[in-house]
Amino acid sequence: MEIPVKKNEEYIVDIIDNGFQGEGIAKIENYTIFVNGAIKGEKVKILILKTTSSYAFAKILEIIKMSSNRSKIDCLSYNRCGGCNIRHIDYKETLNLKRNIVQNLVNKELVKKIEVQDTVRNGRSIFL
Repeated sequence: MEIPVKKNEEYIVDIIDNGFQGEGIAKIENYTIFVNGAIKGEKVKILILKTTSSYAFAKILEIIKMSSNRSKIDCLSYNRCGGCNIRHIDYKETLNLKRNIVQNLVNKELVKKIEVQDTVRNGRSIFL
């Protein structure tokens, strides 16, 4: 299979999902691209940083269409620290994202699928 993207090239992509570390996921010709800082539903201009035979890593150059789930970053060290990788996503959406991550991981190996409950905030369930 020929890799449809090249390192150090720019592309415009739609973010179709978020990975388990909060990174945006895009596809070009069914080839997966992980985009740090992107949110599902966004259209972004990216720069390819690294390619492998089955996926690539990219960074955002420009947000063309912003997700309604993007929130203002309230930490001056966020971009250089790396301690919180989803702080740019609205808190309620991060709870949903975490629930979906657990749901996918749990049901990946189970024959009889289960339903994971909503993520708990401050001891009370938030109904999304």
